[in-house]
Amino acid sequence: DIFSDARLYWKKALEEAECEFTTQHKRVIETDGKGSIRKAVPQGFAYVHVDFSLGGGYAHIVENSSEFPREFAQHTIAGMCGLTVLDRAYTNRDVYKNACLALRKNFSSGFDWIQSTK
Repeated sequence: DIFSDARLYWKKALEEAECEFTTQHKRVIETDGKGSIRKAVPQGFAYVHVDFSLGGGYAHIVENSSEFPREFAQHTIAGMCGLTVLDRAYTNRDVYKNACLALRKNFSSGFDWIQSTK
């Protein structure tokens, strides 16, 4: 089950997120569900935080935000699902193109998005 292993995936990903020799802080900080991210990470620091339904989670202080991968969370979730980041929601280019055209048509035809959400 992916969700039962989610904590392990995220902990390992955060541990391996940056080079251990350049990291000055603890690589993985455990948090609880009571707002402990504010206590765990000093104000003004860049960080990544993953929370498991307010039951605690993990945080990682980003040492160099320009070198930290922008797609870090996307890669981690894809790995959990056994996918690569190249796997997409659309099976081929034609399906994607048709979905884009349909969305564009709905936006330009005066479609009432408010009513559709009710």
